[in-house]
Amino acid sequence: MSREATIRRVRRTLLAAGALLCAVIGPQGLTGQGPLTQADEHAQTQPAEATETVSTTQPAARSFNDAVILTIRGTISEITRDSLRRRLKEAEERGASLVLLELDTPGGALGATLEICTIIKELRDSGTAVYAWVNKQAYSAGTIIALATDGIVMARNATIGDCQPIMMTGTGVSAIPEEIEAKATSPLLAELRDSARRNRYALNMVYALIRPEMQMFWLENIDTGERRFVDLFDRDRLFGREVEDRAEDKSEGSDKSTRRRLSPEPIPDTESQTAWRYVTEAAPLSEVTQPIVSDRDLLTMATDEALAYGFSLATLNSDAELEQYFGVTGSMTRLQNTWLETVIEWLASPMVRSVLFLLMMLGAYTEFQTPGFGLPGVVALVALLLFLGAPYLAGTTRSWEIVAIVAGVILLALELFVLPGFGLAGIVGIILIIVGLLASYVPSEPSFDPAGFRLPTMRLTYQFLEYGLYSLTGGLTASIVGMFIIARYLPRTAFGSRIIAPNPQHDAVQIDDPYQGIARVGDVGVSESLLRPAGKARFGSRLVDVVSQGDYIENGERVRVVERSGNRVVVRRAN
Repeated sequence: MSREATIRRVRRTLLAAGALLCAVIGPQGLTGQGPLTQADEHAQTQPAEATETVSTTQPAARSFNDAVILTIRGTISEITRDSLRRRLKEAEERGASLVLLELDTPGGALGATLEICTIIKELRDSGTAVYAWVNKQAYSAGTIIALATDGIVMARNATIGDCQPIMMTGTGVSAIPEEIEAKATSPLLAELRDSARRNRYALNMVYALIRPEMQMFWLENIDTGERRFVDLFDRDRLFGREVEDRAEDKSEGSDKSTRRRLSPEPIPDTESQTAWRYVTEAAPLSEVTQPIVSDRDLLTMATDEALAYGFSLATLNSDAELEQYFGVTGSMTRLQNTWLETVIEWLASPMVRSVLFLLMMLGAYTEFQTPGFGLPGVVALVALLLFLGAPYLAGTTRSWEIVAIVAGVILLALELFVLPGFGLAGIVGIILIIVGLLASYVPSEPSFDPAGFRLPTMRLTYQFLEYGLYSLTGGLTASIVGMFIIARYLPRTAFGSRIIAPNPQHDAVQIDDPYQGIARVGDVGVSESLLRPAGKARFGSRLVDVVSQGDYIENGERVRVVERSGNRVVVRRAN
């Protein structure tokens, strides 16, 4: 057996003996706290390390008088922020010493997310313990919020991670280059760094949540037992290997990320020239596969992975397990959203907005087909108010988007009813309406860029844009089909005939004869003035205004009516 294998086996034996000794003596004899949990046992296997080490910090005091659970579900928006602020104030009035945030979210608006993180950290600084319970997912913004708390616990089969910023290029959506990433996503990076510092998360692993092509390895020093999360460049450095193509790096002026790309693929432990080796086992994982984050993925962790990497403290599946883990001696209360907050979030969802857009289009079409202002117009107006009002209250739609839509409608109306033809005003109006409608689905992103406007950088922002495109396309397609059905079938129904008047019969639209049967096609009269071409002609005893067809006709000539349309009479010489 090799020296390295012997050292590794001895170390595992000592760690196991230490864990058994702690279990026999009991945690009360050591810290005065409750029974050891799954995460506590894991903590015994992790030595104290620097910033880049696994953190297994436990609640400072395993006893809380009262606790509240605040649920955050669905897409995170300004409504979520305001609801959370209201419920936290209610929890403070109740005197709760522990706040648990139950997260089940795909992400949401970055601006609202960063404000929620600020609220959480202010609450932590005031002395209230705040923990996140991921049940069942907390992607993107959900992960950012979870990292801002005192610690994270997860349900079985839960997932966190994937907070990648992206940008739009000429070839489509791509990752933000590292040289401009800090400027483009300064608020997000600042928030993540602060959370990593507060909770002693491995900063490299936090960056792996947002940086693509960042391979991460988990190394262990077989002499000291220290474990670190490192990238390719630092792995080679700790292994005592020279980084390949270093001269090429310097000539290109590339940074650390470029050296990572030039570094070789994962290498065997046997090629390490130092005491550093790959971590192969870590509770509760049966084995550790290197790299733990490949260059094709962002860091996304299931429950056991988050526990092994130090992001999760324990695996808890119910309120009862939460109560036992945190040692809640008093009540544990759930504070839910109000019915108004729930309704606004529901109305602001892309699916419901698609239906509102459909009702708005069909109502407007039906109103234009009927005289006066009736029920279809009311439906269209209410649908428009809900279509723009709900996302405005939720923080997705902003004032400029509403102004753009209203301006586009005004320009389009001018083009259709005032200006001749169809030109610049109509085109600009259509563009403003489309831009305003699509932008109303996309939340704003915070930025430290003094230039103001810039293209979105967050993955979720483009997902919102995609949802908006699907919503509007679906609503428009359904409204076209609905208009066809309304025009073809609705007037034939008993209910539809009361809403849409049937087409008038021929007799109902006939214009009254101004000459009472005189000067019809074929009748012959005499011109009473020079027709050039308009003038008068006498038919029997009555003078009629006529227009000659082609040539001038002298006074006194016989004329014959060749065309009659209402009060317009067209004549020519009778001979």
